[in-house]
Amino acid sequence: MKRLPLLLTLSLLLLSFASCRSEKTPDPAGSSAPAAQSGAANTEPTPLPGDVELSETTLRKELEQNPEDPAAHHNLGVVYLASGKYAEAAEEFKFVASKEPKNVDALAKMGIAYASANRLEEAAEAFKGALKLQPQSAELHRRLAEVYEKAGRADEAARERAASERLDPNVRARELLQAGKAEEAFGELQKVSPRNAESHLLKGRALLKLNRHAEAVPAFREAARLNPKDAEAFFQLGNAHDRLNQQEEAAKAFSEAARLNPRDADAFFNLGNTYDKLNRPKEAAAAYAGAVRLTPNDPDARYQLALAQLRQGNINAANEQYEALKSLRPETADKLLQLIRQAGGSK
Repeated sequence: MKRLPLLLTLSLLLLSFASCRSEKTPDPAGSSAPAAQSGAANTEPTPLPGDVELSETTLRKELEQNPEDPAAHHNLGVVYLASGKYAEAAEEFKFVASKEPKNVDALAKMGIAYASANRLEEAAEAFKGALKLQPQSAELHRRLAEVYEKAGRADEAARERAASERLDPNVRARELLQAGKAEEAFGELQKVSPRNAESHLLKGRALLKLNRHAEAVPAFREAARLNPKDAEAFFQLGNAHDRLNQQEEAAKAFSEAARLNPRDADAFFNLGNTYDKLNRPKEAAAAYAGAVRLTPNDPDARYQLALAQLRQGNINAANEQYEALKSLRPETADKLLQLIRQAGGSK
């Protein structure tokens, strides 16, 4: 049995341009890597209640047939963790760890489950067990520090925090940025030395949030130079150029982001917006079509695609988007219908 992976205008010439997306929309098919591979210890997003019940039923049947199967216990633990049954999840991961003592992922998830249940001593022991196997995991050190902090063990928490920051100098800035504290994150990044590609990427993101767009450009460029395969660096570089109304540069950056990560619908969407602003409707339509292909239920992408098609005189293609929009977002479909009629459509 395989383990479940771990898991968001009155005339055509006067139409306003769509805004570029600076924060990525969730990848509907995305999942996070297991801690044993990445050093992270993440849990899946909480599924719908019906999904949890169905998974529990299925996995319990699997366990009836294979009561000693660690994979089945692991999967049930993941379901329990996602549905907030922390004590039950901890027992499942504890069973896995007893069968597979070198399973870092099971130990890390056991720690998460115990910590979530406020069973701090057991959480600490689980994370320490995982760290014996994976001592260079900044994420595990960080999680152990959080447990010690909750338990009031300040000295031990400080030691683990220091270890986490030594292994991952960007950890504090990343946390601050995720908490919406861009100014503080920028201050932390100024202390980081030497800076790696992620340091420059985080610095650029902080500067974007602070509306210091011109300063963000060189930060993202340096991130892309240090890691030329990082699609996110090019995506954010495109956003910085867009904010500065440097559309040719934005188009190059978004195009590279889409090339590096052809599953990134937002990169295609932003590329379409950029071509739109450059009055290149054929290329805009191709980019928006890429976004629609990846996220067919995105009404904004379909609407922008229809506008680009209308600018080329392709009324039939715009009608196809209208038909899709009627169920996705009726008010947008009505707006599009008016434009189709203005362009000579018969609907």
